[in-house]
Amino acid sequence: MRPTARPKPKQTRGRRRPDPLVEVTAQLRAWFDADPSRTGRELLERLQVEHPGCYPDHLLRTLQRRLKVWRGEMARALVFGSAGSPAPDPVQAPALAPA
Repeated sequence: MRPTARPKPKQTRGRRRPDPLVEVTAQLRAWFDADPSRTGRELLERLQVEHPGCYPDHLLRTLQRRLKVWRGEMARALVFGSAGSPAPDPVQAPALAPA
């Protein structure tokens, strides 16, 4: 093997099967935004009450992964501010130099 040889970069792996929660993702997100302290189990149980027989218990881990992403987005928004907010204009902002 030559010292300049490098391994080929691995392909990123996408979804292997269709998203089982695609039809109710907006509804789940609204429930999450209303009360972010809800657990995945509580949201799944609420979903099962509203859509009996459609969403089995084995989707719990999928829902937990989605909540993890949403909580991460919420934490980033709290720490760094929303992405859509404009930065203050340095010309219009007062200088904070000592007097």
